[in-house]
Amino acid sequence: MSIAVNVHYEILGRRGHSWTILEVIKNRKDATKKATVLWEAKQYTGVRIIKESYNKENHEFLSVEIFSRGSSAKKSKHDQTGQITPCLTPDDLYNADGRNSIWQLMQNSLAEWRITPTELLHNLEHYYKLYNTGTKLQDAVQRTAVSFDEEELSIQERMRKIYKMIDAAVEVVKSNESAVPSLEMGRLKPVIDGLEKIPNKKFLLTAGIVDYLKPTVTLSDKFGRVAVFLSNRHPPWVIGILDQLLSELLQHPTVLDQLLGDHEHRDAFIMELAHMQAGHLKDLVGKPGYKKINSETLRLSGFLAEENLPLTAHILLNRVKAEIAAPKPINNNGLVAQLTSLHNMLDTFRAMEMGVHAIDTLSGELAARASRLINSQSISDLIAEHENPIAKVNALLDLEAATLGSSNKRTVANFILPILSRPEHEVVFMGLDNQPIQRMNELVALQKKVMGADLTEMHRRQIAEKLDEFCRNILDNTQILKKIHKLPISLQEKTDKILGMMAEGYFTDGDCYNRAEQQVRVYMKQDGFTEGLINGLNRSGAEQRLLAFKDLLLRAGIQGTDDEVETAASESTPPESKADDDDEEAAALNDEEEGATETEKAE
Repeated sequence: MSIAVNVHYEILGRRGHSWTILEVIKNRKDATKKATVLWEAKQYTGVRIIKESYNKENHEFLSVEIFSRGSSAKKSKHDQTGQITPCLTPDDLYNADGRNSIWQLMQNSLAEWRITPTELLHNLEHYYKLYNTGTKLQDAVQRTAVSFDEEELSIQERMRKIYKMIDAAVEVVKSNESAVPSLEMGRLKPVIDGLEKIPNKKFLLTAGIVDYLKPTVTLSDKFGRVAVFLSNRHPPWVIGILDQLLSELLQHPTVLDQLLGDHEHRDAFIMELAHMQAGHLKDLVGKPGYKKINSETLRLSGFLAEENLPLTAHILLNRVKAEIAAPKPINNNGLVAQLTSLHNMLDTFRAMEMGVHAIDTLSGELAARASRLINSQSISDLIAEHENPIAKVNALLDLEAATLGSSNKRTVANFILPILSRPEHEVVFMGLDNQPIQRMNELVALQKKVMGADLTEMHRRQIAEKLDEFCRNILDNTQILKKIHKLPISLQEKTDKILGMMAEGYFTDGDCYNRAEQQVRVYMKQDGFTEGLINGLNRSGAEQRLLAFKDLLLRAGIQGTDDEVETAASESTPPESKADDDDEEAAALNDEEEGATETEKAE
């Protein structure tokens, strides 16, 4: 490998929903061994290793995952999207997988007729309409026959088998027509009580509700008629029927559109939808950007909060995923605003404790959406809006902060170092175009922003070192430390000046800061330095001066001096005495002499 390439291995551990860097190792074998030990210890739900490479010649970073354990989320038991389950008996047709298959096979027809799979299965009028409408039923049967594998049967034989099953299901509906209860008065409890001891009570109650829905004109009306039946007093088997019907009605997109109403931006609609799914819709009532939420929708969200409607919750989760993935803009406020909105969504989803599966699923969708927004063209367009290279880097760091997904963050970060390395930008970064001292302050702010960003360790280090290099060049060009040293003022005043600059952020972390710190420490080691701080001050003034100096040291980031200053503060001033005013001058002189002695001890 070329000596111009730096490589290290980052070991990351997963707890909950986020990954954390656990260790950075130079050797691949050692990193793999350490990651294996961490995974076998079962302290993390996932462990992986990312190989990070930096090419000094072309300033390119490369990240590759070389080790991964336990990072995949489990699939939800309700997730049958896109799957067609062959139904070979009437019971197969009426279970959840069978109804899902009907939706997959006949979604367009069901949407056109404004019905659900359950309505098709429990009402002969809908079946006859399907049977007599072109080749829709034949097409569905043929697609199902192709989808399952029975090598001993031909496609035609499989189709005949499916038609035979359909005929049997039709006979079931016919034979139970006379026993279907009436819900004409809209009262469910008497019907439940009458069916409680009947073996096929689920079938009959479902058929009764389907008959009750026949007079409705719109899907939203149907949804309202079913939702009004929700009650904690109903037995679980009844809630299960209502859950199935509600989930199927929600598969028609227009139902949710009408329930939640219009929104100026799609991100507000997605947030409202997610709050509804998690049972937290009431949290949005009265918040800016959200219109009045109707009582029916709030009531449904309350039932979802109790986790009694798993099928409905799953359909809503799928709708949230679909809205995130939709090609339409999340909002109309530009790239950073869209990414910020996606980032805020994930934070909100986690705060609502939507569940591990839901969070993992939505996190993946949000990162995928972010990756479609983050590309070379969009990033180039963003930084092209700024002429100043410092503004360009700041814009990229703002973009990184809003970006989801480690690979997306790396894509953004890969644009930063080339900006810092371009010769035409050195004039700006080294302060040759303006006030160089002020540029040092800007470099410090930029470096702090870099260190606070969610970049890889290698990105942070390389960028921070480059910024420190610029600050060091400014320091060499301006000779600011030498100029302070030559000022006709005391050591203490020189120290205060340098510490003040350090506290106010004029020295980047690294060699630039180290030079300033070294000069301060040289001054502080001089004989009589502490004595000079309090020279001419009475006891109270000396205490205040030393405490202020200690505070300045802390703000400047000087470490390892607390004990020294505490000792000086306590021992360079005498204890309380009852001396009168005439003795104060002598006492102050004594303070100074003791202070000098103690300073020598501290040194």
